[in-house]
Amino acid sequence: MVSTTVKVIASEGLTGDKVNQLTNELAKYDFTITLAYNGTKTNANSSLGVMSLGVPSGAEIEIGVEGTTEQLESAVQTLIDHQVVAKL
Repeated sequence: MVSTTVKVIASEGLTGDKVNQLTNELAKYDFTITLAYNGTKTNANSSLGVMSLGVPSGAEIEIGVEGTTEQLESAVQTLIDHQVVAKL
């Protein structure tokens, strides 16, 4: 697994519509993507799992993939493009 830390910039954090948008976009990938916050890790394709993390705006989260650095960069770029996170 490869991973990186990013900052959540969505104004309400990872809740509601942003989570649905995030999980729908990340579900398009054919590799496993995880998000971790405060010691809890979840599959990024699970809306319920992501919302259960309770990530507020401004928090730093870890995003990881069971794959290559290029796959990780692609997943992170998707989140950046949808104004969910920013690189540190």
